[in-house]
Amino acid sequence: MKNMLWVLGLVMAAPALAEEPPLCGTTGAGNWAQIQEVFTGDWLIEHQAGYVLMGNMVLPFPGDGEVETITIFQLGDTLQATHPEAQEPLVLRPAEEPRWVVDIDNPEIPEPLLSPEDVALAAGCSQLELPRLIGTSTAVIDGVTMEFTYRMMAVDWSTLYGIMQIDSVVQGTPVEARRTVWMRLSG
Repeated sequence: MKNMLWVLGLVMAAPALAEEPPLCGTTGAGNWAQIQEVFTGDWLIEHQAGYVLMGNMVLPFPGDGEVETITIFQLGDTLQATHPEAQEPLVLRPAEEPRWVVDIDNPEIPEPLLSPEDVALAAGCSQLELPRLIGTSTAVIDGVTMEFTYRMMAVDWSTLYGIMQIDSVVQGTPVEARRTVWMRLSG
């Protein structure tokens, strides 16, 4: 319920976003220096519920209910994000991908509380006009290599919506896990 209220507050606050510096239209390489500067700092991250797809089986991937801190910092011309438990940082870059969609072709896969389109609507423009970052990292847990991909989209200059994806193979079975994340600038 707490998460639903936070999301509802985000959507209802959309008119207030106009008081901040323009967000819409700040995408891609031309705005990379501004994006790096704005997103550098400590962020509070909350993992929402999602799912794990193991072969043909869908399992719930519950939100952990904890708020953790990650740090986004500049290293040369790149942005990197670290978490105290991460084996290596996420290397972030502008996401020059088509519009993100939540493709649910299996009826057992739950829909997220908010889709990327819902978030773009709250921000007041197309998601292709919003700063979007993609970060990748790898970890080995109990001998299993896991590929992490975080897709993050700015809702405003202090709020990021994201989709975390983990891909691996466990005992010969492909595993894909996805869940949404919310990040708020700390402080």
